Order: sequence, then structure tokens, then C-alpha cells
Amino acid sequence: MKIEWIMIAAFIGGLGLGVWKLYLFFPKTHLADDDTTPESVEILERILVETNFTHPALSEEALYQKMTEHSEFDPNHFWRFNPNRLRHLIEHYRFKEPNFRL
Repeated sequence: MKIEWIMIAAFIGGLGLGVWKLYLFFPKTHLADDDTTPESVEILERILVETNFTHPALSEEALYQKMTEHSEFDPNHFWRFNPNRLRHLIEHYRFKEPNFRL
């Protein structure tokens, strides 16, 4: 019966070591250019609303162009921003403000 307890202890020790190594592998901080954080999404939504207010009735392509020309838009931070991300942002904003229209 002694060998079974040794094997169980070795298994639990190995499992603990494996979980600890996985914990160290995963990142704990956001990247500097991560545009999916709540703060970055808030900035993009503010740019979206301001651009839509100053230039009403734009197509998505024209809205994308105007948003990238906005003074608060940082191309180094939002380098992944593209028309598909704009569509996602519009849908995300419509969940919060259902009356929002382009």
C-alpha cells in the first residue's frame, strides 16, 4: 500500500507543477497597443459618435476614413482598426444605444 501513496503524491506534485508552469506562461498585463480594452473601446466609441454627429449620413467606408482622420485617433495604438472592426464597434455601440443610426 505504500507505493500507491507515493504514486498519488507524485501525480499531485506533477499536476501542481504543470498548473504552476501554465500560470507563469499566460500574460498578466495588457499590451501597450491593445485596442480591445474597455478604455480603448470607449475612445473609439467617442470618436464614432463625434464623427457621426459632425458628418451625418456617411457610408461605412466614408465613416471609417473620417474616423481615422480624427484628432484623437492614434494610428500607432489602433493599428488593427479596419472596416470590419468598425462594423463590430457599431454593433457593440447599438447594444448600448439602440437608437443610434448611421
